[in-house]
Amino acid sequence: MGIFDALNNAVSGLSAQSFALQNISGNIANSQTTAFKGTNTSFQTVLSAQDIAPTRQNAGSVVASSSSTVTVQGNIQSSSVATNMAVNGDGFFVVQKPTSFTAGVPNFNGATFFTRTGDFKVQNGFLVNSAGYYLMGLPIDSATGNPTGSIPQLLQFQNSFLPAQPTTTIHYGANLPASPITPTSSPTVANSNLINPADFISNPLNVSAPATITGTGAALTPDKPASVTGNVDTSAYAVAAASNIDINGVSIPLAAGLTAAQVAAAITASAAGVAASVNGTTGFITLTGKDAGTTINVQNTSTAAVLTGLGLSVGSTPR
Repeated sequence: MGIFDALNNAVSGLSAQSFALQNISGNIANSQTTAFKGTNTSFQTVLSAQDIAPTRQNAGSVVASSSSTVTVQGNIQSSSVATNMAVNGDGFFVVQKPTSFTAGVPNFNGATFFTRTGDFKVQNGFLVNSAGYYLMGLPIDSATGNPTGSIPQLLQFQNSFLPAQPTTTIHYGANLPASPITPTSSPTVANSNLINPADFISNPLNVSAPATITGTGAALTPDKPASVTGNVDTSAYAVAAASNIDINGVSIPLAAGLTAAQVAAAITASAAGVAASVNGTTGFITLTGKDAGTTINVQNTSTAAVLTGLGLSVGSTPR
């Protein structure tokens, strides 16, 4: 190899490295470009044609070539735009570029392109990426959820929603220990590590027998009935005119001149399910339900003067 050939080989090596740096700089500059595909550089040695023997091949020069990483997936990043999309795995978005517009509707020449650029935004109901390409797709049957047809069409979206479909099948899994340990578990008693349903009788879920409470060392008292006490001394009270007091939907008539004790007796004798009494010391009237399940509801249809004189107010106890 002469000096001229050696200089040519050196220059070809520098050119190949320059070409590789060009591809690297392009990859770095577009590292944040949506759906950008990097370019790899490969080198090939050109052999001199003068030496035919395989053991005496002399390198003639270096050739650099590029290969695009079209099928290599990049990093998927989150986006604040709800219509931005990314393809996970193999595949491409089917898009077309409009040639013109008619009343805001794009016209296409039928040329279909494939891209992984998914930075789509809504324009007049269409999804358009940053390069101006419109998303195409197969229509979906709203009833079955299956695609209809095999030719991609221009997709236009509206604010309407697909009808909800009821869930028909649920797949679930559970990881339970092979030998659960319970307080009664004993290595000498067979099946003592299993749960005994009788231990949970106080908290049944769906059984015909009512729940029972078991325990020792304590006495349970029944729930107390509802009670309402007036806040006025009724010792000198008398009904001024024929009136009524309505309790639990029952209207109790009160004649003029009745004392607080006589009003209490009328309430007790009624069908309201409430007993009434007047405290001999304070003069306050007290209404008590017949049991813990009875609500005392003093209604607003009662004569206001009667409620004021007895120190009672409209309302339901308990609420």
